[in-house]
Amino acid sequence: LSAEEKQELETKKSKLIAMLQEVDRRYRQYYDQMQVVISSFDAVAGVGAATPYTALALQAMSRYFRCLKDAITGQISLVCKSLGEEDISKQITTKSPTSRLRFIDQQIRQQRAFQQLGMLNQHAWRPQRGLPERSVSILRAWLFEHFLHPYPKDADKMMLARQTGLTRSQVSNWFINA
Repeated sequence: LSAEEKQELETKKSKLIAMLQEVDRRYRQYYDQMQVVISSFDAVAGVGAATPYTALALQAMSRYFRCLKDAITGQISLVCKSLGEEDISKQITTKSPTSRLRFIDQQIRQQRAFQQLGMLNQHAWRPQRGLPERSVSILRAWLFEHFLHPYPKDADKMMLARQTGLTRSQVSNWFINA
């Protein structure tokens, strides 16, 4: 490589690293904004009510940010290989705040899953009362969508039972008591 080509590759590498840091910053900003939306929604509709609506959005956007980050990291690897340097992209991604956020997000999701299953914050001698919050959120959403005719037909009950993981009779009882 000539000195000019080497300088061009170094410039490209520094721009790619800056771009990677900007993607990380934007992901943190997006994640923080989503947490504000989730907490606002939960404050109005009840704890966990936002989960059915925001979980897929968070998952999809995290996937998009991850793909973008992987593409930039791949370009950094190619530039490093062209320069004859050791691949620094692995070092960049391990120090990245995004991986830390991903770990925290996984921990929170796992904790919520345990709470849904009743494995956390519950004493063994006290049975769980009520339905899982996620199931109630789905039933509540159906109720609000069909407020003119709020009691579901049999086909709707079966569909709701599948969506919520409840039995048909649990769905029926919830609507009777709602």
